[in-house]
Amino acid sequence: MKELQLWLASAFLCCALMGQSSVDHIDTGSVGESNTGFGFFTATPQNGHAVLRWSASQIKSEDFFIIEKSSDAVHFDMLSVMGASVGSDSVFSLTDNAVGTGIVSYRLRIAGKDGKELYSKTVNINSTTMADFRFYPNPVDKLLIIRSSHPLSIQVVDAYGIVWFTQEVDAGMQIVNVSALQKGNYILKAMDKTTNTMISEQLVKNN
Repeated sequence: MKELQLWLASAFLCCALMGQSSVDHIDTGSVGESNTGFGFFTATPQNGHAVLRWSASQIKSEDFFIIEKSSDAVHFDMLSVMGASVGSDSVFSLTDNAVGTGIVSYRLRIAGKDGKELYSKTVNINSTTMADFRFYPNPVDKLLIIRSSHPLSIQVVDAYGIVWFTQEVDAGMQIVNVSALQKGNYILKAMDKTTNTMISEQLVKNN
């Protein structure tokens, strides 16, 4: 009886070790990163958005990309899914229209029917909040009221790209005299001096 108990204990211990080894292997494969299959992966902040671009060569027609996003570079949520296409050095892109603020991380995953999963490197951007920018009245006669949470550099240009008016505007409410403008349609360009982003809006001059 004692020999039987020892044999059962040994068998149970072996099964437990084999089970633990199997779980460890699955976990490591699911979170590990590999740049294999990716030529490049970039994330560029642009006018309050993030433009993601990447190239991938080791893909098949049935493969697809899973784009993931994180606010702490540890816990990622799925942002989008995109089908892959056959071809060497294919370039893909995606725009995140709701980036948020602070440090934002992105990564890619190639998944296929054969069960393969390839991870890209993780890329980070520092997203800052764009100015809360408003101006009125529009159409305008003489005085334009501008409200902004950030300092701005203002330009008024016509359809031919000719600059008719420039002015530096502090944060808060400012009154700008635009009476020198001729009647017509213009583009009001406001460069956010805090985030270095450009905001463009149509401006109509009455008289």
